[in-house]
Amino acid sequence: MFKRIPQAFIDELLTKADIVSVIERYVPLKKAGSNYTALCPFHNEKSPSFSVSPTKQFFYCFGCGASGNAIGFIMDYERIEFVEAIENLAHQLGLQMPTLDTHVNPDYQALLEILVKTEQFYCQQLANHPQAKKAQHYLIQRGLSATTIQRFGLGYAAPGWDNLLKAFPKHAALLLKAGLLIENDNQRTYDRFRERIIFPIRDRRGRTIGFGGRVLDNSLPKYLNSPETIVFHKGQELYGFYEARQANPNLERLLVVEGYMDVISLAEHGINYAVATLGTAITSNHLRRLLSTCKQIIFCFDGDLAGQKAAWKALEIALPLLNEQTQVNFCFLPVTEDPDSYIRKHGQANFIAQLEKAISLSEHFFEHLCAQINLETLEGRVKLIAMAMPYLQTITATITKELLIAELAKISHTPLEKITTWSQIAPVNTPSIGKSKTQNFSARQSPIRYAISLILQYPQATSHLKATLPEANLPGLPLLQRLLDLTQTNPNINTGTIIEHWRDQPEVEFLIKLASVELITPEGGVIIELEDTLKHINKLVIDNKIEYFLNKARLSALSSEEKQELQSLLNAKNAGF
Repeated sequence: MFKRIPQAFIDELLTKADIVSVIERYVPLKKAGSNYTALCPFHNEKSPSFSVSPTKQFFYCFGCGASGNAIGFIMDYERIEFVEAIENLAHQLGLQMPTLDTHVNPDYQALLEILVKTEQFYCQQLANHPQAKKAQHYLIQRGLSATTIQRFGLGYAAPGWDNLLKAFPKHAALLLKAGLLIENDNQRTYDRFRERIIFPIRDRRGRTIGFGGRVLDNSLPKYLNSPETIVFHKGQELYGFYEARQANPNLERLLVVEGYMDVISLAEHGINYAVATLGTAITSNHLRRLLSTCKQIIFCFDGDLAGQKAAWKALEIALPLLNEQTQVNFCFLPVTEDPDSYIRKHGQANFIAQLEKAISLSEHFFEHLCAQINLETLEGRVKLIAMAMPYLQTITATITKELLIAELAKISHTPLEKITTWSQIAPVNTPSIGKSKTQNFSARQSPIRYAISLILQYPQATSHLKATLPEANLPGLPLLQRLLDLTQTNPNINTGTIIEHWRDQPEVEFLIKLASVELITPEGGVIIELEDTLKHINKLVIDNKIEYFLNKARLSALSSEEKQELQSLLNAKNAGF
């Protein structure tokens, strides 16, 4: 079943839900000023660092960084999907789930059922088929125990073109839709998987949604996967993810490897936190799922050129998704080794020792770029800055971004102020986590960031605004405009509901971070403070445009249109815009 829940219903749900009551169903809370505190349910601690704000309808742990609204808490605590959490919360509030935007594909459940039956069939074939000896011998050679084979549901597709059709003669149409049968030009069908070890692919709820198959000889393709179907999307699923969660209710880290056998061999040797993509490069969907589960991700690749390329691709995907609680590392095994071969040769202890030597994302970032240039020359340092800048500009995590920029300045022997200017990032002195001091924005942070903070924490203030935003290419301005539009059209919206509108979007971590810091109510009132901040943004835009035209005029004559625009800007500035 594929459900598209109307945003209006989600907003209604979060407006009616009291996050304190929701969380108290699971965790005892204690009043602390205007908020509530508790020992965090998502990590072990002795002193409470878990805070719940009834005003914002938002929770945040200053220890581990867990955060979100009522829906997010239910998802994390119950370890369930978004739709299930919505259903759970709706049931708690006695609200009827909407049906207008719910699309039920009649084949969805039927496909899941035939996939389960097919998995059972392949398992029986591995155990009982006369020609399964070769497959059994292969798995024994790879060092797999009966327990591991059963845990991962490994099976065998015997030789032959119509084994599945013989086993399920009434389900040819479903087998075709599931991608288990292929239809040729003559409308004749045949089995997709033949004479292969079979690996069931499970979603995060443990439902079989597809299969992978490996040949037992040197024929090609070595691996074959189910095609995309209404239940199986390769760019979203991770092999071994369900099994890792089952083995580790409180996952602290996940290891991303390249193949089915890597995951299974590692599990055989007691490393039960490995997952693999399904014949594709890592995607942002994959990484969001991983980072929503734990805060440390280790990518483990071969040390060859292909492994280096895969690692860099993973780094590119990771940069926009980083936050201050995220740790991404890269482990490169010796050339010609993969996790499967390495752990079978050298054992668990030596493999873990390799993981302990994993380098950080920042180390890999600069090592990779510096390997391409000569830092001893001015030209090399210029090239390093030019190569690094586009990547750094994709990062939304402020502290991470600023530290990487500082490292770039150090490596390139360039003043930090210059690098900061070139990256179009205003220096931000971010308050320490857990502290709630807030000063005038000019001393603490950029005006755009401060305006976003004010709107997040006082969304009702925007309904009284008179100031508007200018049109300009400034970092953060489109996000600020979206926030203004959302809060002005939804005057009763709260912080938790606002953040829900950015679920699964790159900006969500940035918004969560701003929402987690308590702002002191400005002396003149929130509305006046927000008005003044927006006016300051307008002033910055006008000043920047004036400076642009004046600099251009020093080099060449301005056109009549440019002169007219410059005069308009000067008039606006003199009039107090």
